[in-house]
Amino acid sequence: MSDEDKLSVSYGFEEEEVSPSGTLNSDAVPYVRNNEKASDYKSTGHVLTLFGVCGIVFVLLTLFGVIPEFFGNPFLSYGVLFALFTLFLVMGISSLRSAGIFEKKAKSDHTLEKRVLDFVLNELKKDDIDALCEISSADTPETLYFKRTESLKKIITGKFINIDPDFVDCLIDEKIYDSVFDEGDDQ
Repeated sequence: MSDEDKLSVSYGFEEEEVSPSGTLNSDAVPYVRNNEKASDYKSTGHVLTLFGVCGIVFVLLTLFGVIPEFFGNPFLSYGVLFALFTLFLVMGISSLRSAGIFEKKAKSDHTLEKRVLDFVLNELKKDDIDALCEISSADTPETLYFKRTESLKKIITGKFINIDPDFVDCLIDEKIYDSVFDEGDDQ
């Protein structure tokens, strides 16, 4: 059996995503918007910072005798705990700083999203996009969707240089496709 035949045989397992270069991507992840990343980093940062501060306060109160000792050798045990809680504090502060970076990126993404939506909704027409993707009467709705999506992606990435392709895919799926193509249209 040739290599191509081995690749084309399906054994009932889920298909893995194939990248444009032809290699399999088993670790493909969906696009996550920057505002969602900022929210995740912010909540993680708050939890880690709070846990770190509370832990450091606990260790200091124990060392000064306010709270009775729980371990045999306080300097070794509490030294390790102090280092661990300090690490949590540093990680929390780092997460909060990253959240600020992603919030700035989210604002930039929002501006870019508005520009892309204005371009698509004001300058592109359904018939022009259909003409570019060579629609035939035999195409199923799924085929139409993929052809139109690919054409929209090419148009947008051609107009907006250095735009993230995953951002474009997400934008097309969430906002552009439904507003340009009525789902009720049967072709």
